[in-house]
Amino acid sequence: MKIIKTYYTLLPILVLFLAFTACDDALDEKTFTTLSPDDFLTNGEDVEVLLNSVYGELRYSDITRDAITINEVNTDIHIERNGGIFAANELMEEFIWTSSHSYLQSSWERRYRTIFNANVVLDNVPAVDMDESRKEEVLAEARFLRAFSYYLLFDLFGPVPLITSSETAVTDRPARASEEEMIAFIESELVYVSSVLPVTPPRDEYGRPTKGAALGILAKFYMMNKKWQEAADTSLEVMDLGVYDLFVDGNRTELFSPEHQRDNEFIFVSVMSDTPNDNTGNGWLSHVVPRGYQWQYPPRAIFAAEFKIRSEFLELFEAEDERLDAFLFEFVNEEGETIILGEDDARSLKFPEYPNQDISRASDDFPFLRYADILLSRAEALNELNGLNQASVDLLNMVREAAGVGTFVIGDFASEEDFSDFILDERGREFHTEGLRRQDLIRHDKFIESAIERGKSADDFRVRFPIPQTEIERNPSLTQNDGY
Repeated sequence: MKIIKTYYTLLPILVLFLAFTACDDALDEKTFTTLSPDDFLTNGEDVEVLLNSVYGELRYSDITRDAITINEVNTDIHIERNGGIFAANELMEEFIWTSSHSYLQSSWERRYRTIFNANVVLDNVPAVDMDESRKEEVLAEARFLRAFSYYLLFDLFGPVPLITSSETAVTDRPARASEEEMIAFIESELVYVSSVLPVTPPRDEYGRPTKGAALGILAKFYMMNKKWQEAADTSLEVMDLGVYDLFVDGNRTELFSPEHQRDNEFIFVSVMSDTPNDNTGNGWLSHVVPRGYQWQYPPRAIFAAEFKIRSEFLELFEAEDERLDAFLFEFVNEEGETIILGEDDARSLKFPEYPNQDISRASDDFPFLRYADILLSRAEALNELNGLNQASVDLLNMVREAAGVGTFVIGDFASEEDFSDFILDERGREFHTEGLRRQDLIRHDKFIESAIERGKSADDFRVRFPIPQTEIERNPSLTQNDGY
């Protein structure tokens, strides 16, 4: 199928590229503004420039804020009050979002810009004279990033148009793929790239996809579609790679600290900039802390927006759980007064301050996939397949031991359903503020039920978001999701 050239090409690919080169084992950004078609894509260096343009939409300052708005404000974890973004968050919290919601539009556009850039790589790189081994990896990276974008789109909207080429007539307007076509495409792409991508990042460039990232996202996709045997098997493949483990070298919350940010528990992340005044730094904290909060590394802005944690969610934690240290319950203000944050007013500081930051952004990487997720996914899948079993309990205990809380024996759970409910709670404790809660609740058939329990008038069709209205208007072939 050929790609559509409309708004996806507003910034021509030959005019602006984001290039990353190895620097302290990370991906650094460089902008090219004077390339011409005549001298572009003649060698491997040009290919790397083109490839790195595909990563751009995975690195932006509001990635955490947007993930929480779309995936946690409509769950039992977060609420948001005040500021200019409250209107967008209120629609999510009250389950009254529409196809005109700006965050849904931006999510759609970001994913399709990535898909377009990936398709440019896939259409042009095969003809370039370069090292064949690296060429194969480049193409696999592009295919992974395209498949990952479709995975994210499917999670939000269900089936969407499958666009796999960068050249077509402007008038083409592809319809949505069927459910079966969408699932088959994402699965097959991830299976393929997992056979090509290296076990460790190429040339030690942190942030590039690996075999573990491809298998891990595939396992998550199997979980999303309740393919329990495939999810269990693929999670085990990630474990058997032997390159990931749980962070146990300190308090559980220190995993996200500057000292441990690139711990091998992280499988795939959005690498955020540590350069002051770079708009790809993570802006989460300025949306969270209360007025009067004293920064460790000032100066730092405090925005009007305030993301807060529901007190009822905090009741899921045991008192000794190290993961509670990620929350701000009280602070000393500039006048030296101790301020106690009351009902529904605690804040998630899971992504802490960094020494290298500007006024409103820091270099906290945003995790898309961690090893703890692989362990809990396999535990959940085995429970669905086999009922209550020792292997699932052992996997759960690994994550709990890392968090400093008590472990279980199989007799502590009354049934398969009891264990399933506990796994859901454990995932909340482990992955809050990482944008996974909506997906978890939907998989457990509790997204709507949980909203109704909170007093929301949540209809069943809201397990999927509407196709953005602007896309419906641009493409008459698109059909809207039921209910919208």
